[in-house]
Amino acid sequence: MKTKILCLGNEFIKEDSFAKKIGEELAKEGFEVINVNDSFQLMGLLKENNDVIILDVILGLSEVRNIGIHELANNKIMTAHDFDASFVLKLFEGKDIKIIGVPMNGELNEIKEIIKKILCS
Repeated sequence: MKTKILCLGNEFIKEDSFAKKIGEELAKEGFEVINVNDSFQLMGLLKENNDVIILDVILGLSEVRNIGIHELANNKIMTAHDFDASFVLKLFEGKDIKIIGVPMNGELNEIKEIIKKILCS
């Protein structure tokens, strides 16, 4: 079974769309990429698949790097709007989930090549 790359973000918000743009480029090279549109889709994909890698833009990150679930923001759920990716990922904390954090901006091809090295190592 091929590892699925789950790309998070909002393609309508420039600062949050970079991971999905990188995912589009990785898909052109044969990687299995799924654009995740909401937290409920993410939860279903994590439940159904054991071999996934999350690709997401991380605020304040200056370089591509692996992120641990414990590093994600601690949000309290008050409304459905607070049901975000970090909350969903923490629900699956016991599962082996790899998260590749991407800076908000940078040169797309350069960052894509760094991610490919991480994926193939």
